[in-house]
Formats: sequence, C-alpha cells, structure tokens
Amino acid sequence: MDLTRRTGLGLLAASIATPSAAAQTAPDEVTTERVTYQSNGKTIRAAAFRPGANANGAGVVYVHGSNGMGLDQLAFARRFATDGYLSLALTYLDAAEDDAIRRAPIMEAWRDCARDGVEWLIGQGIDRRRTGLIGYSLGSYIAVDGALGDSRAAAAVAICGGWDVYVPRPPARRIPVLIIRSERDRVVSPASTLAWRDFLQEADVPVRVQVTRGAGHLMTAAQWSEVYGRSQAFFAEQLGA
Repeated sequence: MDLTRRTGLGLLAASIATPSAAAQTAPDEVTTERVTYQSNGKTIRAAAFRPGANANGAGVVYVHGSNGMGLDQLAFARRFATDGYLSLALTYLDAAEDDAIRRAPIMEAWRDCARDGVEWLIGQGIDRRRTGLIGYSLGSYIAVDGALGDSRAAAAVAICGGWDVYVPRPPARRIPVLIIRSERDRVVSPASTLAWRDFLQEADVPVRVQVTRGAGHLMTAAQWSEVYGRSQAFFAEQLGA
C-alpha cells in the first residue's frame, strides 16, 4: 500500500499541479492524467485514473474530505482503476471557496461539482447506470446527498459520514447507498451516522451501514484498504462491475 500511495501522490501532483504534464502510465497499467471540466461556469481540476486492459466499463467519482486529498485518500481513488474502473478524483474547492460556515449556496456548488464529475464520466463513454459517487467525511455528504439529488449516479458510498457533517435534504432519487462508519469516530459520531441512515430509510432509500472496527475518523492505510474492499464490493454489485 505504501508504494501505491507514493506512486499515486506523485502522479496526482504531476498531473494537477503542472498544467503541461502529459498522461503517465504506471507499471500496473493505470494511466493518470490531468483533466478539467465545467461546473456552473467554473473550471474544476481533477485527476483521472484510467484502467488498462482490465477496464470493466464502470466509473467512480471520488470526493475528498474537508482537509483536502490526503495520501490514503489519493491511493483509495487510484485503486479503483487497478480494478478496472475509470476513476475521477476531483477538487470541489474549485467550485466554491470554503467559508467555514458552509452556507447553502456553497454546499450546492460542491454537490453540483460532484454531479458534473459524473457527467464527465458519462462523456467518456461510461453508461450512467454504471457510475458511482463516493466521498469521505465532508465529501461523503457531497457525494451521497448530491447523488440523491439531480445527479445521474447509479449508486453512492459515504465514508465517515453522518448528520453531523450537514443536514441532508429530502432525497429526490432512490438509488442504493452504502455508509461505512468508523467504530471509534469522534468527529462524526455513530449516532449521527445512524440518524442519517434512519432518515434515508424513512424516505425509502435502499441504504446499508457497515463498520470499520477499531478505526477512528483518521484511518490507517490498512483501514483504508478495508474500506476500499467494502466499497468496491458494493459498486461491483450495484454497477455490474
């Protein structure tokens, strides 16, 4: 996992920070490239991780937490490509600056940014029925609440998310949702996660909750790997991957 994290970080730094950087293909056949797309008139920067010969026709958009794209989050997003998904790791702060209060227009801009990331996948030839949104912490709300709004994503995953992050909106869509909470999370409480689950269930959203034992809000590489296994299994089931 350490090698994957270092490789992923270097490739993302090259592809996003250096505008002239060309696409780079690693020994595992994953190609990383800098891409941009438009969301409400704003240019959103992202890293696209493209699979090699094992491409499965599905795509995933990853939404980072409030502190940005950490090493493990980056490796997490890239790992989907090693399993055949077209994976997009976006920078939603390009859509609106975080004012710490996170007023409704800012949250809406971030949700739209994730929604338009899914549209980018569709524009790359991914069937909308095989697209997923996944996010961590604040990103979990952006991903799932957005997916249940006007996004065309077919399934969504929340990592370390709950009512504590932001008050969810009544769902406009009912797609499968997986919430993965950390057993020892002190940032997003277990009660908050269960409140979110209950809210979705009452709205007839097919939602399930899984627990990463021993993990806190900040997870180790091994715990991120466990979360990846759960997420990938869910997307494989829901997206036919």
